[in-house]
Amino acid sequence: MTEISTLIVDGILAVLLVSVIVVCTIVYRRLGTIKSGQAELRALVDQLNTAVVDAQRSVANLKTSATEIEGRLQIEGKKASAIADELGLITEAGNNLADRIERGLSGATAAKKQQAPAETSASKKQQEEILAALREAR
Repeated sequence: MTEISTLIVDGILAVLLVSVIVVCTIVYRRLGTIKSGQAELRALVDQLNTAVVDAQRSVANLKTSATEIEGRLQIEGKKASAIADELGLITEAGNNLADRIERGLSGATAAKKQQAPAETSASKKQQEEILAALREAR
């Protein structure tokens, strides 16, 4: 029995050793897969790092450009405001001048009616056209 029991123990140990070898082979292959995945992951991390650095550089350039454009827009806005104010003054002056001309023509027409009742219709027509043009221009 001692020989049989030794043989059984040796057989069990042999089976266990073979199973350990099989398990170690499987683990070794999986470690190789992990190492190759690690190399790929390292390459991806490097690419991501490069992309982040480029993005930071681009954002900084955008901020600089936005600041420059903002300054230009403020200058152009001030110029546009000054031009609008000037145009308002010119328009007001033109309206005042048109009012004076209209009053002068109306007054001249009334004075001529009193002085010369035989005025020609052509000059009356011209005056009316001028008055109409002034009114339309407003």
